[in-house]
Amino acid sequence: MKFGNLRAAAAFAGACLLAVAQPALAGNIVRDGFSFPKEGDVKIVVFRPDVAVGSLRVGGLDEPNADWTDAARTNMKKAFETAAEAREAKLEYLGDPEGENTKLLDDYRGLFQVVSNTAMMHGIFFDKLPTKLVKQADPKAKKKYRMDWSLGPEAAKLREATGADYAMFVYTKDSYGDAGRKVAQLLMAGLFGAYVPAGVHIGYAGLVDLKTGDLVWLNADIAMGGDPRDAEGATKRVSQLMTGFPKRSALALEGVAK
Repeated sequence: MKFGNLRAAAAFAGACLLAVAQPALAGNIVRDGFSFPKEGDVKIVVFRPDVAVGSLRVGGLDEPNADWTDAARTNMKKAFETAAEAREAKLEYLGDPEGENTKLLDDYRGLFQVVSNTAMMHGIFFDKLPTKLVKQADPKAKKKYRMDWSLGPEAAKLREATGADYAMFVYTKDSYGDAGRKVAQLLMAGLFGAYVPAGVHIGYAGLVDLKTGDLVWLNADIAMGGDPRDAEGATKRVSQLMTGFPKRSALALEGVAK
């Protein structure tokens, strides 16, 4: 499997697709019937999130900022470690792997981004795929679609490498408009009534069952709040990323877009 080289392309494609998604600003989906075991320990590993923070210039050029990105990554790590939504399970935040596990994780990060992009487009934001339609006895019943995307059974290799039951993958991208862009935003609005976005703030998170490779939960938002460059903002951001996170106390229900 050679998905490592698709990682950057998949992330970029997902960001672009999310940025133009109009039917909904956010939503989450859960695999039908999924729930955590009600007894025993459940270990979830959170791989280091793909975090990108930069400036957005007048012409639309996105300029990365390493200091902002490092601060956001550090703050989000702390926020994930105390996330209320995950207290029913054992959540372990992993740093960068070493040795053979480096390629393994890179491969599956790339694969996750490819699979999750498809799931977001056809499970949350855009038209549902006809192949996912569930046949129902009542022809007048509301249409129902399966959430059955998967990374494949070989994802069990991540379970062997980490000892975890589930893996969480996270992606966020923030581009803050610089002074010039903010001036342009005011001018375009005042002179032409045109909307120029001040910045880009998107993110998504997904949970994978490492026994089967199945994607069991996915949440995406193209208008995220919270500035991850500071602790308070990162806490808000993580809370939004974990919207709809499955609970151990009850069977998971089908996710509904906001």
